[in-house]
Amino acid sequence: MRLEVNAPQTQFEIEVENILVANGYKKENIEFRDVVYKDETRYLRVGYWNYLSDKAFDQLKGYIKEVVDMYDDDCGTLYYYKLNH
Repeated sequence: MRLEVNAPQTQFEIEVENILVANGYKKENIEFRDVVYKDETRYLRVGYWNYLSDKAFDQLKGYIKEVVDMYDDDCGTLYYYKLNH
């Protein structure tokens, strides 16, 4: 269950969520999170840092600025998506 603070807060984020839902993602697994750095805006996280399907990623190309991956020794590669707010 996602927290209210991680739900879409702008029309842009609602559009991103609608595309993901249309591609089979559950709303409770779609999170828009705040970045702690001053020069960045909120980012998209799906599930437990999952990679998007190719179909969803293609439909979000105009919305995603950058795919960021991080390696975790326990979980493997984790992904989040910087958005073109």
